[in-house]
Amino acid sequence: MLEKIAKAAPPRGFKLMLFRAPIYLYRFKLGFLLGKRFILLQHWGRKSGALRQAVIEVIGSDQSAGIIYSASGFGVKSQWYQNIVANNEVFITSKQRSYRAEARVLSKEQAEPVLLRYAQAHPRAMKAVARLSGYKITASKQDVVEFNRLINIIEFTRTD
Repeated sequence: MLEKIAKAAPPRGFKLMLFRAPIYLYRFKLGFLLGKRFILLQHWGRKSGALRQAVIEVIGSDQSAGIIYSASGFGVKSQWYQNIVANNEVFITSKQRSYRAEARVLSKEQAEPVLLRYAQAHPRAMKAVARLSGYKITASKQDVVEFNRLINIIEFTRTD
């Protein structure tokens, strides 16, 4: 059963520095150390227009179609999420390959099978994502379906 355990908020202060530390791995061409489960997302600030960066977890992909899925664990509060909603043109760096992509927020119906596959393949990571979002789950199908209603899944489609 999905249980609310804390109020989720994007990290600030020292915790924010820890969350942003993986960006430096990509800057020093060491992004491959994070494997294929993380990407560097480069996007434009919705107010400043400045190029911004965030390292986010990949929760699924369709390599043949050039699609990567990610979740906004903090929902609409994440800066990167708000920025890609305002401007869906992004750059993705996976390992050491960079390319242009278009971001699209999936409907809850489209997102559900993506999140269910992720929970089945990575149950511990699913629980960690839920914890960051302020929830405790068992990674059961019922919990994942319920959790899907609370978060947003984004599809990044390669455009070049």
